Amino acid sequence: MKPNILFILVDGLRADQCFGKGKKSVTPFLDSLIKSGVYFENAFSTADGTMISLNCLFNSKFQLETGIRAKNIILTEENHLKTLKNSNYYISGLIPKLTALKPISDLLQNEEHTFEPGPPPETLSSGMTDRIKKLLNLLKEKSPWFCYLHLFDLHPLREGKLPQNIEQFESEEFGDNYYEKTVSSIDYWLKKILKDVNFENTIVVITSDHGELIPFGQKASSEFEPELKNLSKIGKKVLPKTTQNVSGKILGKIKKTIGKTKLDYSNKDLTSYQKRSREPHFTLSLYDELLHIPFFMKGLNLPSKIIPEQVSNLEIFPTIFELLGINYKNSEFSRNLMPLINNQKLVSKDIFLHTIPYEEKSPLDKIGIRTSKYKYFRNSEDPKKNVCLFDLEVDPYENCNIVANNPNIVDEMERKLKMMEENFPALNDELIEDDEESISEELKKLGYM
Repeated sequence: MKPNILFILVDGLRADQCFGKGKKSVTPFLDSLIKSGVYFENAFSTADGTMISLNCLFNSKFQLETGIRAKNIILTEENHLKTLKNSNYYISGLIPKLTALKPISDLLQNEEHTFEPGPPPETLSSGMTDRIKKLLNLLKEKSPWFCYLHLFDLHPLREGKLPQNIEQFESEEFGDNYYEKTVSSIDYWLKKILKDVNFENTIVVITSDHGELIPFGQKASSEFEPELKNLSKIGKKVLPKTTQNVSGKILGKIKKTIGKTKLDYSNKDLTSYQKRSREPHFTLSLYDELLHIPFFMKGLNLPSKIIPEQVSNLEIFPTIFELLGINYKNSEFSRNLMPLINNQKLVSKDIFLHTIPYEEKSPLDKIGIRTSKYKYFRNSEDPKKNVCLFDLEVDPYENCNIVANNPNIVDEMERKLKMMEENFPALNDELIEDDEESISEELKKLGYM
């Protein structure tokens, strides 16, 4: 009998809150997984948003092949869920009830396989833990099974709200801010979920779709804007209703102007990394705080090993397939990582990067390449705009843009981008989405638009 697969994706989970010197979250359970399994400390997503990242994950294809501006899940003919189903796996899971995720939902064979994404979303602390444990208990009769859990516990922070039932973790011992405290909470509930899992016949994978911003000093840019409540009240009392809409817009501009002035003053001695941490959560970005994701594997006969080589989320499923003996043909841009686990060497592969799409094309859209040494990105339409180059070995926080002094490296990066574009000539085609209106409404509800 083939081993089971429990695949847990924590939406928005940063790698540096799971492992490393900057870690402030308290995660004894995740720490134990690192000590008893495999952890890839330099795993990266190909995008700063969920849908594009998941398309790359479930197809092991860069977004050039699945849609640069896709706002929904696209499963190609050779997608990994289909491979598992063809290998006689029972496909199950628990995912957000979103139109954009319908292609995955349609493949899940268990009943009640969706949860409310909110706001507020169902979370581990508000009933999801019991639902997951019930599902895992039912799966004992379905071996071999694959179970995909997509957790939304961190998502309220993107919407400017506190996670539900976070009170137990509000003390400073669990982190300096609500992001770190929520990660501590997730660790607590994951331990309860996985305590009865048989690792001898189950491989457990824990990862994420992208990272997240953690505002420096716990102050995001919006928090520098004054409320001006008294001025607003006075305006409503003394101004005629016909002018209140215009006066409201003027007041809004005043608040933004004051907020920007205060923000600029507060930021004047901060590094670039610290400054951009205060940007709005949905700012398009290809910096590592949005791309660096955790990647845990435990089960079967996996050793205890921390792997430092750069890997991408395209390589997660090929590694699972190799471990389980499922036939899979490596692609040009992805491969299985078992050689690294087995103390062999692999040539590092470049990671193609692209920001998530807005409702309309934006001048903030970015495209780039991440190598094991350099990060390069620029405007997706114009190679001369917003060009950034960082030496990741000496500048891991991407504070110093070295593009001006390194034209040869820029030329090489552009050559790599051009080569990818030539391999996939339809990369910039707009996708026609049957459920575009529903998807847009859901994304607006979650604060993406």
